Amino acid sequence: MRFTTKTLGDVCDEVGGVIQTGPFGSQLHESDYVSDGLPVVMPKNLIDGRVSLDGIAQIGKSDEMRLRRHKLAKGDIVYGRRGDLGRRALIAEREEGWLCGTGCLRISLGDSVLEPAFLYYYLGLPSLTAWIQNQAVGATLPNLNTAIIRSISIRHPPPVVQRVTNQVISKLTWARN
Repeated sequence: MRFTTKTLGDVCDEVGGVIQTGPFGSQLHESDYVSDGLPVVMPKNLIDGRVSLDGIAQIGKSDEMRLRRHKLAKGDIVYGRRGDLGRRALIAEREEGWLCGTGCLRISLGDSVLEPAFLYYYLGLPSLTAWIQNQAVGATLPNLNTAIIRSISIRHPPPVVQRVTNQVISKLTWARN
């Protein structure tokens, strides 16, 4: 079987994908949050590989339109870029259209080269998590940027093999829980 090794940035460019930070503090303020609106996924909401609704921030319609470039799609990966690095979630149908929030990165590469679940599992490898932490900038509060995420080297089989791998990992994970 033939494996390919590329950086996430190369894959992103090849498929016309997106690797971007959520809106910065100058674009989204605490005063923009409302009690009933569009959920905004922050690092604190990335729990055990899923998006938790506990304490999730929400924004109103006008901010939703203004920040629409940060909307999430099914299959995107949201990755925490500050503090406790390694937090991530694979966006499911429930979160489609929600917003990638401040303190997160959105990785949107489709599925023609990398299956989203395969990339999600790959980003959770302990050796890769350690590498990412070593690349983070800032002594007090480690931070990631898009250049660091784009430089991640990923070795992967063809998508059909990735799908089979995802099914096996998913069943093993389900059996453990």
